[in-house]
Amino acid sequence: MPLGLGWESKCDCPDRRDESRAAVALYFALANPPERPLPLTILTRYTFRQIWVPALMAAVVISFVVMIGSIGEAVGNLLDTLPIARITPLDIARLSVYSLPTMAGFILPVTFLLGIMMTFGRMAQSSELTAAKAAGVPLRRLVLPVVAMGGALSVVCFVILDQGQPWAYRQINQLIGSEMPLRVTLDAAPTGVMHQYGDWRVYIERRTPDRTLHNVIVLQDQQDGVQAFYARSARVFRQAGVSRLEMEDVRRIEDDTVTTRVNSLTLTLPRLDSFARAESAEGWPFRRMLAEEQRLIAEYQQTNNFRTSQSIYTLRTKIGDRFSFPLMCLAVSVVAAPVGARAQRSGRSYTFASGVLIIAGYFVLRSLVKDIYMPNITLAILVAQVPNLVLMAAGAVFIWRVDRI
Repeated sequence: MPLGLGWESKCDCPDRRDESRAAVALYFALANPPERPLPLTILTRYTFRQIWVPALMAAVVISFVVMIGSIGEAVGNLLDTLPIARITPLDIARLSVYSLPTMAGFILPVTFLLGIMMTFGRMAQSSELTAAKAAGVPLRRLVLPVVAMGGALSVVCFVILDQGQPWAYRQINQLIGSEMPLRVTLDAAPTGVMHQYGDWRVYIERRTPDRTLHNVIVLQDQQDGVQAFYARSARVFRQAGVSRLEMEDVRRIEDDTVTTRVNSLTLTLPRLDSFARAESAEGWPFRRMLAEEQRLIAEYQQTNNFRTSQSIYTLRTKIGDRFSFPLMCLAVSVVAAPVGARAQRSGRSYTFASGVLIIAGYFVLRSLVKDIYMPNITLAILVAQVPNLVLMAAGAVFIWRVDRI
């Protein structure tokens, strides 16, 4: 039946009728404003709420996918260094939490972009954008608050990367470099493989359910050679806070010729030390990155070392990224909001495809400028912003034309 607003309900589908009723309610709310300008505030808050729902859903999915890769890489590096490390579900959970701040520079802009595009696509499909325009609300007034939100999110993203990311890297280094290596026990080592345990090399043929080790070989480096022990069986126990290996039916081999056989022998297990993981500039706050750049410049002026110049270039690239990824939140909002606001009735597929193109365009531009040499830190930051500046320039044109037919 006619709705009296210039369009008719042409579908008997209950979902479409509900969308039409929502659009009608929105029209009357905007067309009959009270004395103070409350309707725009209501509409802005409504738009923000609609953006955060799909953005959070996308953040969960993308975080899960990226987190799996990040945790797999961290655990793989640990097992390369310490093959008999014990990894528990709690370790995986802690690594997951610590990985989130390190991925904020990628997750926040991308999920915010998807939230914007999906929201405006849904609003276009349910005629809410049509109702707003019919009530005299220009699309620009819908777009600009979203852009302001993108600017605020850029500030939040920079704080996370500059403060939260260094904290996360410290926690990951503490867990992987100290806690996990120090809890390694010899009786949990995989069988059939020679392991480095402290300054020992240990081989275990098999292990029974009661944690008894069978056919154990222990090699100890001495000043005058290698001392070897073979035990038919062995068990690990703790005494006075010290881990010991009690071996039965032992053969002790010295100088490759002398063999001594004893019924029982107890050795004190070597103390395991934590190992230092290489520091990365991603784990530094911006102030420390600047100080390190000045130190490298002074070193290069004295030594003229090529490796130092490469370190300067790499560090400047990371400094540029420290600003580039947070500003991406503002850049994608400037271009995505007007593009999404111009979506048609079949807007979901249009807005989703537009969002994918925006993300692809950003990373294509990023790949084009990443290898440009920067003679100073200012140019390094400016070059890193080229993808953001291109998106914001295009978005400014789209905002200017958003209300044109």
